[in-house]
Amino acid sequence: MKGDKRVENVIAERIKKAKLTRAQVKIAEYIIANPELAGRSSSLEVARAAGVSDVSVTRFARAIGYPGFTELKNDIYDRMVERATQGVSRLSLDERLEANRAKFGSDVSREEFLKIQTYNIERTIMQNSEELYDKFANVILNADICFVAGFRGCYGTVHHFSWILSILTGRICRIIDESVGGIDQMQRTTERDCAVFFSASRYYKSDLRLARLAKSHGAAVCLITDSILSPLASCADVVLTAEVRQASFFNSTTAMNAVAEYLLMLLTPCCLDRYRAHVRERDEYTKDLLI
Repeated sequence: MKGDKRVENVIAERIKKAKLTRAQVKIAEYIIANPELAGRSSSLEVARAAGVSDVSVTRFARAIGYPGFTELKNDIYDRMVERATQGVSRLSLDERLEANRAKFGSDVSREEFLKIQTYNIERTIMQNSEELYDKFANVILNADICFVAGFRGCYGTVHHFSWILSILTGRICRIIDESVGGIDQMQRTTERDCAVFFSASRYYKSDLRLARLAKSHGAAVCLITDSILSPLASCADVVLTAEVRQASFFNSTTAMNAVAEYLLMLLTPCCLDRYRAHVRERDEYTKDLLI
């Protein structure tokens, strides 16, 4: 395709040709700033986020040349798919390193590194609504057992999330093997359980296999990933996205850790009695070990 087909640029071009009301300008600004979230939201959700009425969203879509909001949302999603299939996430690790070096330079300063990570966190916070966070947390709270899985670059995030979650709920099974051992563990899931997956490109069939297994057993599947286009998203009941931009060959986990920690903060007030009993006993047994 010719030209820059990024969502924000396509929408901006359409806006130039339209006469918008004040409410419609607010909608345009929201969609341009949050294409990932807009691409998976209802018109009512977009209206709430932009601070306008539901009918304003439909009128905005028509004002910039779409039959309705559904067509606008589908166009956003399709363009995101197009970018994903052509982007850095499809490269080998060596190609990714070279692409990032070409983009950010061979020597990244502390200031540039901070700018990248600030972008990751701010963008991630904007991409996920409070309703999605609450839904994700409630799935965990209502599950008999929460199975947690994430491998390779997500390993550290999963380890920390599982550790804190085990203190809060005590109903955790961490999947530590993505092959046969993990399958054996995931086979224990039931419709009363949930399975939380952490996954970022490049995506692996082994992760998708485990997600499909949990889904086939009736477990609720929750996903924290770098894109709503992740293959695991098709299995998920709730998806939270986190930016993983990095200047090297590996994905950044800064924003993914932030998402995980925010979920733990949401869960803590619901688990205070268990938490207090746990830490009081632990403090009693470990006080002689402290320096």
